Amino acid sequence: MNLIRHIFPLLCCLTFVSAHSVAQNSVAAATKTPIQNSATQIDARSKSPATNSDVLQETLKLLPKFSKSETAHYVIVSNTSPDDITMVGTLLETTFLKYFEVCGALGWNPLPLRYKLVAVVFREQRDYLEFAEKNDKVTKTWAVGYYSPFADRLVFFKADGAEDVQKVTQQLNQQDRQVQQAEQLQQAGGKALKSNSEITQAKKQLAAEHGRIKDLAAGSFVSTAVHEAAHQLFFHTDIQRKGASYPLWLAEGLATNFETERTDTAFGYKVDNWRRRDAFKLATDKNTLIPLEILLTKDRFLEAADSADAITDFYAQSYVLTNWLLRERPTELRLYLESLTNGSFASQDDRQKNFEAIFGPLPRFERNWVRYEGRRQIEFLSSAFCKRVLVKKNDAVQANPMTGNSTTSPITGNTPTDKSSMPVTKDASTSSTTPATTPPHAPH
Repeated sequence: MNLIRHIFPLLCCLTFVSAHSVAQNSVAAATKTPIQNSATQIDARSKSPATNSDVLQETLKLLPKFSKSETAHYVIVSNTSPDDITMVGTLLETTFLKYFEVCGALGWNPLPLRYKLVAVVFREQRDYLEFAEKNDKVTKTWAVGYYSPFADRLVFFKADGAEDVQKVTQQLNQQDRQVQQAEQLQQAGGKALKSNSEITQAKKQLAAEHGRIKDLAAGSFVSTAVHEAAHQLFFHTDIQRKGASYPLWLAEGLATNFETERTDTAFGYKVDNWRRRDAFKLATDKNTLIPLEILLTKDRFLEAADSADAITDFYAQSYVLTNWLLRERPTELRLYLESLTNGSFASQDDRQKNFEAIFGPLPRFERNWVRYEGRRQIEFLSSAFCKRVLVKKNDAVQANPMTGNSTTSPITGNTPTDKSSMPVTKDASTSSTTPATTPPHAPH
């Protein structure tokens, strides 16, 4: 099943992190005063913005036969059932509240919405694919949904309407009929009162498989919708700004930290995304983790060069790295985001320099990160990736006679005089100056 196999490899290779063509009403003007306190943040969450927008009018013209439904902060254009629309509306509003809760906890200042956000939900996958390719130039067939700042709308299809899900469901239904026929033959033979353990077991297994497929499809839809809704909110509230370009690891890392399969339980960066964690562990075991100097500068995926496994590894590593920054270094992360709105994500040659202007030298940053992950999972420290990162420190110490010390630990990489390499467990922002100004960036 392609859909189930691709539930979490990417969710959003379709989310274009360069947003220079977002519709004019996508976010409040950058010159407006940011939200300054929790009271105004609460007001931003509770106040319902205006309904009409250029994005909505354009979407309704493209889908004149679709119904329009409203929630406090969204307009849903759809041809699905009323129950499905209610489910999607509840899902999006829950994500909206979680987003503002996270921003408040991190000390970010999201602007309120000027207009309700637009979401499109198709009943059938084929209609979704036709719309995506024709209107938004999206051709990825494995995705349950996407958000493109260029069109400035969320677009989904109901995951249980996916062709591969329907195919598996049909196969299960056929097996159901075969079991029923076997049961009828047994009854016709006068054995109605005698239980058949094989038939009973087959019925249980089929019921369990029906439930598993339903849960996978539902979980896929919820996780994708939350991920894409987070992207949309970042751009609409000026945490990410139209006209600015963002590193792929950061844009996707932030969105993956909102992912969940159920919004009726706790989720967000303080709750582990176990699917991304499992994918990260698998990448560690396969020795396919990406050196940070490469991860930090990658800005797009190339189908000819990037396999599904490579993209899965990239998303998992981006999640884990961003989760560390959200938990332990939020001040530096905020400063980095602010620097990017001013265009400091410029040419590829400048990207590492711009990153280091906020977070410090990359080798030290990478060592601190792997030690933090090693404290979470001790096996990580013995991985080939960690050994490569930490041996760089050892080589540097041994090659530099000025240190006067050749007893660096192969596990921690610390020396008695190297305080900069000690693990960071709290917000350890060392930046006391404003990020350096850099040339305008090149759009993706």
